[in-house]
Amino acid sequence: MFTDPNSDPKVWEQYFKSIIRLHYKPANCCDMPDSQNGDFGIECYTLSGHVFQCYLPEQSSDVEKLVKAQRRKISTDILKFTKKYKSDLELLFGDIKISRWILATPYSKSSKLTQYCTQKSLRVRALNLPYVADDFQILVQTDNDYITERLLLRRGNFQLNLDIDDTTIENVVSFIEENIGFLEKLNLKLPKINSSESVQDSYRHFLIQKYLDYQNLLDELKRNWVDIYQIVYKCIQQRETNLVGLSMLSLSNAQPGEKMLKQMEVLKENIEKEIPTLKESDLEKINWGVISDWLIRCPLDF
Repeated sequence: MFTDPNSDPKVWEQYFKSIIRLHYKPANCCDMPDSQNGDFGIECYTLSGHVFQCYLPEQSSDVEKLVKAQRRKISTDILKFTKKYKSDLELLFGDIKISRWILATPYSKSSKLTQYCTQKSLRVRALNLPYVADDFQILVQTDNDYITERLLLRRGNFQLNLDIDDTTIENVVSFIEENIGFLEKLNLKLPKINSSESVQDSYRHFLIQKYLDYQNLLDELKRNWVDIYQIVYKCIQQRETNLVGLSMLSLSNAQPGEKMLKQMEVLKENIEKEIPTLKESDLEKINWGVISDWLIRCPLDF
């Protein structure tokens, strides 16, 4: 069962600790269990001097509230790091000098937070703590900073969470009105599917909505998940090339729709195999989006 890392603070902690172990290797990572006497205010640290504190904010849409919450988290935990658990950390780190204290969070949306971290870092350096390096710096990192590790985990253990709103009917109508030329091939096919103009109009709206949802999903992948976008795009291109080839080789009475549906079955299987952590709803968006895209662009007749 795959789990969305952003679903729960403990799941986020487990997910990011897995990233850290992949990146630094287990022999260089020290986990901090909290079942006895707490964890001294840190989730884990590395023998190279990097300390991690995981944090999943309650909300991320309001940037001002998000930054305030992240600043509050940093302030509280740096106080633990420099004062509350000072004697415990001296014993814990021994001769290791901590050069990086890292807030591991899903969102980093403000340069103001980076400024805050810099000023806070200078104040920590000024304390001259025995376990703090001269170049100590507080950082905010997300899983975007660990592309390779993120891909491995998202594909194998944690569900990929794509937060994409469905296209509204208003956007569909606007798109149809503004793209008459682009929709010419689709408009020629629809009467051959059903002679009723009202049914054709319903099909057109349905397909355009699926097409726009699909484009939004691809844009999200391309913007934030380039590695996964490339895998999905490659799978789609392979099926499209195969569909064109089959259309040239098939008998004239063969049904294009049947060939298309067969390729869609293969496409879904291929994407599920390559990226098993895609949600079923996102797979459906890709499938219907590709069908819509092919109907809009493909010269195959019906």
